[in-house]
Parts: sequence; structure tokens; C-alpha cells
Amino acid sequence: MRVLDLMDTVGLAHRLINTYPHELDGGRRQRIGIARALAMNPKFIVCDEPVSSLDVSIQAQILNLMKTIQREMGITYMFITHNLSVVNHFSDDIAVMYLGRLVERAPSEALFQEPLHPYTEALLSAIPVARIHDRHKRIMLKGELASPIDPEPVCRFAVRCNQCTHICTKEEPPLIEARPNHFVACHLHQPMRS
Repeated sequence: MRVLDLMDTVGLAHRLINTYPHELDGGRRQRIGIARALAMNPKFIVCDEPVSSLDVSIQAQILNLMKTIQREMGITYMFITHNLSVVNHFSDDIAVMYLGRLVERAPSEALFQEPLHPYTEALLSAIPVARIHDRHKRIMLKGELASPIDPEPVCRFAVRCNQCTHICTKEEPPLIEARPNHFVACHLHQPMRS
């Protein structure tokens, strides 16, 4: 029976087959969501905040399960998340968006080692670090969010950017390749020369 196979795949006991969702904890409900997605034999799954409502230990279990499923079934995931720890653990490539605009895209390792956009730098500075002597200075964003409704053709991050220049408030920066396979939409960077 397909349902029992899917339950095995996601680590749910068969005794839960007739259980109502309100009778299950968040981790088991998330496993059911994964099983439902797998029922159609997809090659690509969009995961919108897949572990945001779970405690840390359950998050790790779900992420490990998803990694195993990815490896065994050859599935590609697209994660939509604000949790950069998940992104770092799980992603090969990362796209950072600000108010609906792509501001940086790079391989995961490159983005974490050398972020190019000021917004990406601020996001990375907010990741909690367990080591006392290896902490980065937190970048605090100030200013009001620009309206995402009918935005002006300027840099959407300019009003909150601590590196804002005159051109940022006059022109929207194009997405350019500043390093090999590392793209950024910021006037502070120049395109790679070929």
C-alpha cells in the first residue's frame, strides 16, 4: 500500500495511519506534509519555511530526513526561509531577496565567505555564533522599509543601507556578475571583466 510506504519513508509509525492532524505534534505533522509532497513522485519541491515552527532538535531531524530523501530520490528542493543556519546546512546555491528583488546569488560557500550585498552582510551578521572569541560585529539596520507596492526605480535597500551613495537613490542597480558565478545588484560592485 502506497500510504504505508510513504509513512515508512518519512519515519511515521503505521499505528498513526488513522490519527487526526490535531492529535500529532509538529514534527509528525511536518513528516505528513513531506509524505504528501512525495506522493506525486516529484523531481522538484518548493519548501516554504519547512522547519520554522519546530524546536531545534526536531528541525535537525526533519532536515536530516529531507537530505536523506533528496539523496535517495534525486529530488531538488527550493527553500524559502529566513533561517540562514538552515540555508547554510542545506543549500548548494543561495539567492537573497529584499522586498521582492533579487540582490545576491552565489554558491553557498562563496556567499557565506564573502557576501557582496550590504543586506546579505547584515543577514549573516545576525546568525548566532556559539564561540565567544569568534563573533562578528552585528550590523544593525536602521531606517524605514521602502514600500514594496509600486516601488521607485532605485535601490530598494538604500534607505536602510549604511553604505548608500548618491547613485543608490537615483538608479536601480542591475544584477551583475561581480565574481565567477557570484551575482549582486549593488552599485558598490562592478561587473567582472572577461
